[in-house]
Amino acid sequence: MSERNDDDPVQTSTEQMKEIMAEEVGKAIEGSLSGFIDKIQNTVLSLVEERVKRLEDSVNLIKEKSGECKGCSYKEFMACKPPIYNREVDPIICQRWISDVEGVFERTHCDVGDFVAYGMGQLRGQAKDWWDNKKKEIGAEAARVMTWDEFKVPFLKHHSPKAVINRIKEEFIQLRQKGESIDKITGIFMDKLRFCDELVTTEEQNIYYYYNMLSAEYREFMTPSNYETLTEIINTAREREIELKKQVERGERRAHDVNPSPTKKARTTEEGKKVEAKGGSPSCKVCGKGHKGECSFKDKPCPICGKTGHTASLCPGKVSVCYKCYQPDHKKSECPELVGKRDTKESSTETPKAKARSFQLTAAETKTEPNVVSGIFSINSIPARVLFDTGANKSFISHGFI
Repeated sequence: MSERNDDDPVQTSTEQMKEIMAEEVGKAIEGSLSGFIDKIQNTVLSLVEERVKRLEDSVNLIKEKSGECKGCSYKEFMACKPPIYNREVDPIICQRWISDVEGVFERTHCDVGDFVAYGMGQLRGQAKDWWDNKKKEIGAEAARVMTWDEFKVPFLKHHSPKAVINRIKEEFIQLRQKGESIDKITGIFMDKLRFCDELVTTEEQNIYYYYNMLSAEYREFMTPSNYETLTEIINTAREREIELKKQVERGERRAHDVNPSPTKKARTTEEGKKVEAKGGSPSCKVCGKGHKGECSFKDKPCPICGKTGHTASLCPGKVSVCYKCYQPDHKKSECPELVGKRDTKESSTETPKAKARSFQLTAAETKTEPNVVSGIFSINSIPARVLFDTGANKSFISHGFI
C-alpha cells in the first residue's frame, strides 16, 4: 500500500480552490443580505413616514372643522336668508318656519346658545308682539338663557293651538279635489297630513286617503291596492293628469269635464236621479250608480277590505270616524262629548225674561216731577205727549193733552 503524498500539487490546488470558493460565496451572501436588509428598512421607513403625514393631515382637518363649529356671526346667519314669521295663528306655516330656521342653524354651524337670539330676529308683526310680551312675562335674563327647545313649547302652544289643529284634521278627512291640479291638491294634502299622525298610522292608510281625495277622472283608472307607497300613487295621478290634458288638446274630452266643479257634480247627480225616477237604468248593486251593462268596478277590489263586488262607499266594513274626537264607530252627532254638553244645556234652567211694563202719570204729576222731560208727537193723528223720567230711565205716554 502506497503512502499519501502531502506534497502532491494537484491535491493542494483543489483544497485551495475550495477555500477560495467558500470565501467568495460567503462574501456574496453577506453582501446580498446586507442590501436586502437595507431595502426592507427603507421600505418600512417610507411607509411609516407616509402614515404619519396622513395622520397629521387628518388632525389639521379636524382642528379646522372644530374651529368652524364654534359658531357663526349674525351676519353669516343672515347671509343664508332665514325665513320671516309674521302670522299669529297658523299651524302649517308655523311649523314650516321652525323647520326652515333649524335648517339654517345646521348649515351655518350656529352655536346652540345663539339659536333663540338669532331666530327671534326673524319675528315680525303679531309674532314679534307675542315675543315681546313673553319676555316681559319671564324676565329678560330668563329669555337670554332660554334654549331653543324651551322656546318652541310656548311658541307652538300660541301659534299652533290644539283647536286649530283639530280643525285641520277635520279638513283632511273631508278633503276632496275640486278642480285643483295634482301638484296643488297634493301640497294641500301633505300640509294637513303632518297633523294627522294618530289618524293615519300606516302607508296603506296614506294611499287610501289620497285616493279617496282624488276626483272620479283619476280614481276610475287607479286601484289603491296596486301601490306600496304614497309616492307611487302620486306619480300615477300626475301621469293621468298629463293624459287628460292631451285628451282635451285632441278634442276627445271637454276641458270642463276634467275636475268638474262641485256645483256641476251635484247637478249631474240630481239629473241621474231624475232619469232613474222616470224609468232609466236601475242602481247598480256594486257601485250604487245607474248605468247599463256590466259594472266596471265589478272585479276591482275594495280599497278598505280588499274584496270585490262593491266599492269603498258601499263597503260593509267601512268605519266611520267622528269629526269631534276622531274616534271610530260613531258620528259627530253621536259623539259622547257633544251629547254630555247637550244634556247639560237642556238641564239648565233658562233665565226668565223681564215682562214689559207701562207707567202712567197725570198732567199734574208731570209738572211737579223734576226728572221728567216731555215731547209732543202724533199717534194715529191724535196728539200725544211723551214723558221720559231721566232719573229712573222710564218713558211714559200721555194721551189727550198737549
